[in-house]
Amino acid sequence: MRPFIQDGDFITVSPIENSSIRVGDVAFYSTAENNVIVHRVIKKYGKDGNMNFLIKGDACFGPPESVKSQDVLGKVVAIERNERERRLDTKLYRIVGFFFAVISPFSRWIFPIGSRVKYKGHRLLGIILEKLQSLKLYGLLFKKLMKENIHYQIATPDDALSLSRLYSYNQQSDLENPTDVLKEQLKNPEDSGYWIVARQKDSVIGGVNLGKFPESDYPYEGWWLFGMKVNWRYRRMGIGEQLTKMAIEVAAKNSASEVKLFVFEDSKPANNLYRKAGFNQVFIPQPDKQPEEDARENSRRRIVLAKHI
Repeated sequence: MRPFIQDGDFITVSPIENSSIRVGDVAFYSTAENNVIVHRVIKKYGKDGNMNFLIKGDACFGPPESVKSQDVLGKVVAIERNERERRLDTKLYRIVGFFFAVISPFSRWIFPIGSRVKYKGHRLLGIILEKLQSLKLYGLLFKKLMKENIHYQIATPDDALSLSRLYSYNQQSDLENPTDVLKEQLKNPEDSGYWIVARQKDSVIGGVNLGKFPESDYPYEGWWLFGMKVNWRYRRMGIGEQLTKMAIEVAAKNSASEVKLFVFEDSKPANNLYRKAGFNQVFIPQPDKQPEEDARENSRRRIVLAKHI
């Protein structure tokens, strides 16, 4: 049912009378193989005194499937994505659903074109936003507008899904149940490391990991910051600065005397952020050796910065 329903979405299904199903509704039905499928109703018709439906996925290029009324178990009335719920039983989404049903015979041509247009549009918007974010006025304006709506905290298990999506863990095929693994880690931050997150309403829009390594991991022992990331829509608003500040406070509460991190030497924004927070370059023999090898392979060199607390 892409793009209307995507992998990872949660759906709410309501039991209904078959007579209440309309063209454009998303039906929840069973097949002869006892599989359960969610597809859109594109036509209703009577046969042998019974109501039947032609049902098809929005992005399916093949012919629709004929489904008997008794096989329809219900219809989808809500979709939850990124912890936000969209109701499908409103007038607006009924119109949208009917539109998808009408264009279904032409999906073979419409969806490939639509995908390209969407990709180009997102790319263009990204370029425009990047240019705007380079303006000092942009950062000052949006930092003021968004300040009251952004909250910083140590992540809890409830943040696992949103945090996993921010870092695209849920899209990595080599990780099995990454959100569940992350949820377990967030239950014991003293053992697995602290995730410091920035939240805007119900979504995690930025994060950084603060971890402590034992003396046996010398020369990597002590407290380190990893994985600073801010959703591209919210950059230049001081979020990285606040995440760094809170991470240092958490380290200090845990009796840390120093926090270290790796950063690319040629990354001016990141270096400015950390040096503004009081980090300075330090030289540690073995950690410095690996960045030199990375530089030869990737043409980028990492350096170690540290801040005394």
